[in-house]
Amino acid sequence: MVGWLPMFRTTSPEAGVTRFRKTFAATAAVLAVVGAMVISLTLYQVQKDHGQTLHVIGDSDVADRVDVEVVVIQIDAAVQELTVQLVPSPRGALADEFGRFRSDATIYTSGMKPEPIRIKAGDLISAAEVRIAMGGGGMITDYPFDKYRAHIDVAADAGDHAVPVTIGLFSLDAFFKITPQVDDEQHGDGIGTTVTVARSTASLTFALFVIVLMLGLALAAATAAFYVLAGRRGLIWPANTLMAAVLFAMIPLRNAVPGAPPIGSIIDFGSFFIAETVVALSLICTVLVGYRHEVVKEREDA
Repeated sequence: MVGWLPMFRTTSPEAGVTRFRKTFAATAAVLAVVGAMVISLTLYQVQKDHGQTLHVIGDSDVADRVDVEVVVIQIDAAVQELTVQLVPSPRGALADEFGRFRSDATIYTSGMKPEPIRIKAGDLISAAEVRIAMGGGGMITDYPFDKYRAHIDVAADAGDHAVPVTIGLFSLDAFFKITPQVDDEQHGDGIGTTVTVARSTASLTFALFVIVLMLGLALAAATAAFYVLAGRRGLIWPANTLMAAVLFAMIPLRNAVPGAPPIGSIIDFGSFFIAETVVALSLICTVLVGYRHEVVKEREDA
């Protein structure tokens, strides 16, 4: 009779707690990954929306005016230059039936070489490339927190008199974001705006990630060195190899940040120099002290 009795498996409370902990840890890991993806995609959307924003400066309600599309195609922080393309378009009575200037027009800009853009009546309108100086006290060594200011001023003449101007500002440089001070008031015969230039959200995020990563690698190397030295373990070649690999891997890691900041930037004094020093000292101390322990062990064994 005993042989056919069913066998019941009992579960201990400890096993139930362990299963709950594993389930909770797995759920928390999945939620953490999903949350990180949501935050990352949100940052991407913010940068995308900011980059695709058309900033209009001037009074667009004026019927007879000249719209000047100013497209930022490149921002060079090293030489502090802003390269833009200007495309003027006549509106209202200033345009003919084909959308071209009805009379001869001249566009004046605040470029580094302020040569006016002259357009004959009825001619096709082509883009003109203009370089504009940046300032505002910003320096590239402040990377990734460097900021600059540029003044963009545009005026236009059609025929023999000045005409109202409206600026449409747009940026194609993905490494920077621009924030103009929009002013709807005409200044004299033209319109102007002061543009603040800063690193884009993606560039700033990646630079901060590299800074934290380099400090984390330095902490890992220091932890490995403490483990070897505190335990008097001698020469532990895997630990030495790890520290040597980290030491030389941080150089291309630092150079991978967008914008190619020069040596001596904030990213160097705030992270790279510190991390390289910690890893180098950890490696040197581990090898020298470990060698001394190995010599002592050999003498004791002899």
